[in-house]
Amino acid sequence: MTSEQPTRPSSPSSETSSPASPPPVPPHPVAPRRPVERTFHGHTFSDPYEWLREKDSPEVRAHLEAENAYSEAVTADLAPLRERIYGEIKSRTRETDLSVPGRHGDWWYFARTVEGGEHQVFCRVPVANPADWSPPSVEPGVELSGEEVLLDANAASRDHEFYSLGAFSVSDDGSRLAWSEDTAGDERFTVRVRDLATGELLADRVEQTSYGAFLTPDAAQLIYTVVDESWRPYRVYRHTVGQDAAGDELLFQEDDPGMWLGAELSADKQWLMLSSSCSEYSEYRILRLDELAAHAPSASTSADDAARPLELPWRTVLSRQDRVLYEVEPIRLAGGEHLLLSHDADAPNGRISLLPLADAGRPLAQLPLVDVVPASDATRVESCVPTATHLVVALREETTPRVRLIPRVAVERLVSEVEQGGGAQDAKLLAGTEAAFDEELYSAAVLSAEYENPVVRVSYTSFVTPPRVYDIPTGEPGADALDEFGVGEPVLRREATVLGGYRREDYTVERDWAVAEDGTRIPVSLVRRADLDPAVPAPVLQYAYGSYEISTDPAFSISRLSLLDRGVVWAVAHVRGGGELGRAWYENGKKQTKANTFTDFVAVTRHLAARPDVAANRIAVMGGSAGGLLVGAVLNLAPELYCGALAAVPFVDALTSMLMPELPLTALEWEEWGNPVESAEVYEYMRSYSPYENVRDTAYPPVLAVTSLNDTRVLYVEPAKWVAELRARTAHPETVLLRCEMAGGHGGASGRYAQWRDTAWEYAWLARQLGVAG
Repeated sequence: MTSEQPTRPSSPSSETSSPASPPPVPPHPVAPRRPVERTFHGHTFSDPYEWLREKDSPEVRAHLEAENAYSEAVTADLAPLRERIYGEIKSRTRETDLSVPGRHGDWWYFARTVEGGEHQVFCRVPVANPADWSPPSVEPGVELSGEEVLLDANAASRDHEFYSLGAFSVSDDGSRLAWSEDTAGDERFTVRVRDLATGELLADRVEQTSYGAFLTPDAAQLIYTVVDESWRPYRVYRHTVGQDAAGDELLFQEDDPGMWLGAELSADKQWLMLSSSCSEYSEYRILRLDELAAHAPSASTSADDAARPLELPWRTVLSRQDRVLYEVEPIRLAGGEHLLLSHDADAPNGRISLLPLADAGRPLAQLPLVDVVPASDATRVESCVPTATHLVVALREETTPRVRLIPRVAVERLVSEVEQGGGAQDAKLLAGTEAAFDEELYSAAVLSAEYENPVVRVSYTSFVTPPRVYDIPTGEPGADALDEFGVGEPVLRREATVLGGYRREDYTVERDWAVAEDGTRIPVSLVRRADLDPAVPAPVLQYAYGSYEISTDPAFSISRLSLLDRGVVWAVAHVRGGGELGRAWYENGKKQTKANTFTDFVAVTRHLAARPDVAANRIAVMGGSAGGLLVGAVLNLAPELYCGALAAVPFVDALTSMLMPELPLTALEWEEWGNPVESAEVYEYMRSYSPYENVRDTAYPPVLAVTSLNDTRVLYVEPAKWVAELRARTAHPETVLLRCEMAGGHGGASGRYAQWRDTAWEYAWLARQLGVAG
């Protein structure tokens, strides 16, 4: 959840205009207290609301429905405001928006979003001129010559209350499409395959897969992952197109419950790469695709065979015993085969190194690593992808994400010089180049870097600049129209259209700094209307996430304009636990330092409240998922600082979940929070901040918690229990609301109109708390 707008479930019902006279408000639901004891490390916790975990219980369902009814009743007077905000979002959004076509093989691929459609329509047109890399101009409602519809997600979703795409993979030759669908919200997908030459939907049907699924370049096979009972991806299979999925072959199984298994193709499409990883270390094994193809699929597979991985000549790159967090790409340089490593060995912020392929699998201490991008305290290296002419590096400096291009010729020279025993290196070319932008706070990211394509596609956005797409020409240094780095001037292909006369100069962005309890300076981003009178204190909506090294980077939001235009200041607290200031920023906000995330947020609030342009009595807090944990924790620390709190799919019963390895993803989460099952120290530390267990008798501000019954990441029971406990303790229980989407998952509704209504519902509630609902 990297954006400032948290993922949320959709509204339980569609909004309509408010009735002439609202019905009497019923009393708030009261969950019966039925204590269940939990004992670990000599401590016993009596949990009064654990019975709410029985998802299929009619009593639990009735309680959640009562919560929804109560939330609707007590906010019925906000219905006109909800409609206005929904109308503002809708009127500012070009409903027939479309993506910039991207070239893959002999086709340009793009997506149309049509008015009235909840989902996208995926299309393609043939490349007319192979030498022309300017994408075709796509206009709403105008069909291009040779245009084909690959998948109409609107039509596919028609018979489902929930619909979400997982995989979408077109083979290199353009002959087949594989895609996966989730129609329940539980993140279990069904893969289908279509013959694009004939349009025929093939009989292939692979069920119960995870997100990752893709076709091999020859379109003959499908690689996919499945999850175990705890929702952890742990197996990778090969499916031969045209055969029964019952005969699919197991390629690898990850048995460590703390490791997440993923599969992908290398950038040059020559290797299959499997990654076993957690937040602290990883292990890659790679296999040439021709070696996989040489192991012909079995005509029939017994149950015993299906449970055993195929014996394949995998190469392990770095063993997990080395405890290195890394990514890898095979690359040919100076006539030899190498591995390009983005890793953190002796480099908390990461470095990029080269390793001869022949040395793969050796202990780290014995490896002859050659740095391409050395370690730096100022630069966080996040990833590196090779193309035929460049290394495309995603990195972070001064809190913002950037893209750097390094010509391969400089890397070739480096390898040759090392192999020849040293010599001068071209430091300037190795340092690479970045596109220059005119804003201080922005986000630049790689959208696509196809290996053979002579362009790198980059996204750009900021808090006030709608998303842009740039194509950066690349090639050999000094070639026509390219500079000494082999890079041309970025070409703006598209800027997202914001209707209604939006002008970015009507808004301002400010970087402020608060000081934490331990003296650490915390960056704060502030967005507001430029015409706000600084002499008049303004209300503030303060947001943060602060976990998993996920940064809350500058990003544009159409829906946020509805709050900004009502005089609200949007404040992002870049607290520890995120990744804005490098790996150390993350490390100082996880496990046994997690409390820094919460105290940082409170320090930011106190700092803002002391500013003369901020209304100290009108600061609201918002966060989702792990950011919802933050919301609950800061309310327990300093409830008096906030006029309202919105917690979306909040992880507020964290200790209970981390004590239950059988729950989805729990074992994987121990790398983030610690393992309270085995460690008494971790148990006590988590017990000190877990929101549900630290609710106290005090005056909490109004709270809105939103969740989803089918969420597999943060179970609905967490906010349900938290709301019940808040009501039992706060001075004003009637101001605590719970809204539960009875269909959907962690991301809530799958359609854009439902999501807009959901946002309008929440923003109208926030507007009331912030005093701008008039």
